[in-house]
Amino acid sequence: MNKKELLKLLDSLNLPNTEYYILSSGSMLLYGLREQVKDLDLCVSNELFEQLKEKYNLNEKDKNDCGFYHILKDVEIVPNSKENFKMEYKNGYPVESLKNILAFKEKRNAPKDKKDIEIIKKYLKENNN
Repeated sequence: MNKKELLKLLDSLNLPNTEYYILSSGSMLLYGLREQVKDLDLCVSNELFEQLKEKYNLNEKDKNDCGFYHILKDVEIVPNSKENFKMEYKNGYPVESLKNILAFKEKRNAPKDKKDIEIIKKYLKENNN
């Protein structure tokens, strides 16, 4: 999905923008560092997770190996305490910081992350971050 489609999907969820943030590739999409993403991954506060858990009838067996819960066809969420939120705002939407994405991708060091690592480093250097 492109940026317009991602934002339409996100807006349709009607989530309070202080209780979640967009992770990884979705964040990169909002920064203009990607043109397409396959899905929308969100980190949600524990409080919001409890509401979504009830709304989407989630339980532990719905969690994947990475700790994400699939709530809609193209949407996955992972709960976290708000004290651990590492987010910033891009175009009015809460997103994971590029520095956090970079640190995660460098630590994971998966072949699929190599291109993103280069793109993020270049962006941060050009924007003095």
